[in-house]
Amino acid sequence: MEEIIRPTGIIPFPYKAGYEMAPGDRCDLVSMLQMMLCELKIYYDVFGDVASSGVYDVATESAVSAYQSACGMETTGRVDVVTWNRLAEEYNAAVCEDQ
Repeated sequence: MEEIIRPTGIIPFPYKAGYEMAPGDRCDLVSMLQMMLCELKIYYDVFGDVASSGVYDVATESAVSAYQSACGMETTGRVDVVTWNRLAEEYNAAVCEDQ
């Protein structure tokens, strides 16, 4: 019998008062952000391609701003816990839908 491998949900955003991801950051969390943006691009045709580089670059900032604007959120281009949770919720729903 073939084993079915299902994607896992996105982890919670780090809890630290005032923490946010911003341009110039380099970490695995940025790679996860970029992965979520790439997956959700099919639902939000308002941002361009975002490379999974692990670097919070101009394309990532632009995509985050477009996502925030499309969702009626404050448009900062930075990812805080509110933006992360909204992205993670939609990403988790999208990958479950694809199963």
